[in-house]
Amino acid sequence: MHGTFDSTQKGSFWAKAATGAAIGAALFLVAAKAYAFAVSGSVAVLGSLTDSALDLAGSLGAFLAVRYAAMPADDDHRFGHQKAEALSALGQSVLIGASALFLAVESVKRLLDPEPVQAAGAAMAVLVLGLVVTAGLVAFQSYALKRSGNLVVEGDRAHYTGDLIAHGGALVAVFLASRFGISWADALAGLVAAGFLAWSVKSILGAALPQVMDQELPDDDVAAITAILDSEEEAAGWHHLRTRRSGGRRFVQLHLDLLGDMTLAEAHTIADRVERRIEDAFPDADVIVHQDPV
Repeated sequence: MHGTFDSTQKGSFWAKAATGAAIGAALFLVAAKAYAFAVSGSVAVLGSLTDSALDLAGSLGAFLAVRYAAMPADDDHRFGHQKAEALSALGQSVLIGASALFLAVESVKRLLDPEPVQAAGAAMAVLVLGLVVTAGLVAFQSYALKRSGNLVVEGDRAHYTGDLIAHGGALVAVFLASRFGISWADALAGLVAAGFLAWSVKSILGAALPQVMDQELPDDDVAAITAILDSEEEAAGWHHLRTRRSGGRRFVQLHLDLLGDMTLAEAHTIADRVERRIEDAFPDADVIVHQDPV
C-alpha cells in the first residue's frame, strides 16, 4: 500500500504541475491575442482568442479540480473526492458549447459581410507565438500524463492539441486574407475554430459522463481482472464483480467463493492475495473482496 501511496502522490504532483503550466500559457496567450485582435479585427484571431480564453477558464477549473480531487477521503466523502474532476469537466462543456455558438454566429456575419484584416503582420506574429507556446505546453503535458495518468491532464492535453490545429488554420486564413484579398478565408477559419470547440465538448462529455454515471471500466480492464480471478487456484469461483472509475481512481468490488471449511485466517489470506494481484495490475485501484463460503 505504501508503494501505491507514493505512486499516487507523484501522479498528483505531475497533474498539478501540468495544470499550473496550462494556466500560465493560457494567460500569456489571452493577453497576446487580445492585442492582436484589437489591432487587426480578424475573426480568425477572435476565434483563437476565444479558444484561449476558454482554455484559461478550463485550466483554472482543472487546476482546482485536481487539487480538490487529491484530498483524502473524509467523513462526508468516504470514497474520496475524485468525482470533482468529472463535475468540473461537465461545467466546462457548457461554457465551451456557448462560446462555440457565439463564434459561429460572428463568423457567419463576417462571411456575409466581409471586412479586410488590419495589421495582419501583428496578427500573424501572435499566432506563430501561439503555435510555439502551445506546442511546448502539449509536450510538457504529454510528459506529465505519462507520470500521472491523470484524466484531467489527458483531457486538457487533447484540447490543447486541437488548439495547435486551430492556430495553424487561423494563421493561414490571416495570410490569405491580407496577401491575396481572400477575405472570406478569415470567416471560414472562425467557423473551423467553432467546430473545434464543439468537437471538444463531445470529447469532454464522452470522458466525464461515464464517471458521473458510474459506468463499468473498459472491457480490456474487466477482462484483465477476470483473468486474475480465474487463475486463483484456491478460490472455487467468483461473482458480483462491479467496477467503476472516479477521477484517477478505479474501484473494484467482487465476491470470492471459498470452501466453507476454511478458517477465517485462511480465507482472509486468499482474499488479500487477490486484492494485491489486482492492485499490482492497476496501481490506482481500490479493491474490496467479499468472501462467500461454498
